[in-house]
Amino acid sequence: MSNEKQNEKKEIGKDCYINRNCWLVNNLNSLPYKRCQYCELKFRKCLFLQYQVISIVLLSFSFILFYIIDRSISVSAIIIIFTLVIVYGYFFNNSTEKIIKSNFFEKKAKKSLKELSDNLEERVKEQTKDIQKKANRMMRLLKMRSEFLDIASHQLRTPTSVIKGTLAMLKEGDLENMSLAERAKFIDGMYKKSIKLEEIINNILMASEMDTDGDKAMALNDRIDLTELADKIIAQHSLDAQNKKLHLVWQKPDEPMILQGSLRYIEEAINNLLDNAIKYTNKGSVTTTLVKNKRKALLTIQDTGIGIPKEDQNKVFKKFIRAKNARNAYTDGSGLGLFIVKEIIYKHPGAKIRMESKENKGTKFNLEFILLDNIK
Repeated sequence: MSNEKQNEKKEIGKDCYINRNCWLVNNLNSLPYKRCQYCELKFRKCLFLQYQVISIVLLSFSFILFYIIDRSISVSAIIIIFTLVIVYGYFFNNSTEKIIKSNFFEKKAKKSLKELSDNLEERVKEQTKDIQKKANRMMRLLKMRSEFLDIASHQLRTPTSVIKGTLAMLKEGDLENMSLAERAKFIDGMYKKSIKLEEIINNILMASEMDTDGDKAMALNDRIDLTELADKIIAQHSLDAQNKKLHLVWQKPDEPMILQGSLRYIEEAINNLLDNAIKYTNKGSVTTTLVKNKRKALLTIQDTGIGIPKEDQNKVFKKFIRAKNARNAYTDGSGLGLFIVKEIIYKHPGAKIRMESKENKGTKFNLEFILLDNIK
């Protein structure tokens, strides 16, 4: 290994350090003086070299001066001159070593201070980012809290009031004085409100997941047969459609359509759209179509219901927003259904949702999914 490569591993300030900038040290390949281990200067800038040059000049000047004055140089003069030079050299040598060492340690302290400053600045930035992240999370939680209180004071109050009123009548024995038909009507109303209450609570919890850690909660690892899933959901809603005398049409494909995602959430999205279609359709039909278009599966849910007013169509995918005619038709809705559907769809790579609607004509939702064989 060459001297240069060896020296790269030798740290300045250590006994083994060789200053390759210095002609003398480089040629000797050793330290002529201990102070040389702290020096990075070139030989011509060496303080001790400057002292030696000055000493030679002073000696020469002293001898010349003595010779001019006395026309001779005595032994005592030579002894005095060399004694002064040696004494001066001794103290100069010690002071030079202190100067070089002080300069070295000052540079080292400045370097350490700069590294500390840089590291501290980096740590401050990291801490600031962490604090900002926590602050943003806190703001989201506070916003969620405010939204929850708002929905609790409106949508939750109606079903809980109905349930409480019916239970109070049952407790006081008022139901016993009613006919079986009237009693069944009150109990059925309480049952439906309890279902609505459960639905609102589930929507609030799911919306909270979307706002906080929806990406973590929604593991997209399930292999989903969209044909089979849609068939199952439509069968679950057949009785609801029958009770409203609606035609529930299912244009089922002949082949399975496999996609990768979260079975729980995809089922929630389709179920939500189909439930809304039946709920806001008083006559006519609800049609579900599933077709394959090259590398994609296109699921369409179309109804002949009340539709969505044009001025509300850009807002219905936001939290706690319901179209005016929907609020008039059903007072106790959460306003979270379409927000949840949108979040679920957009968290699946390549999936899209589009809506077309005309007031009093009906609404059509188009869901688009990338089939599994085309997911990279």
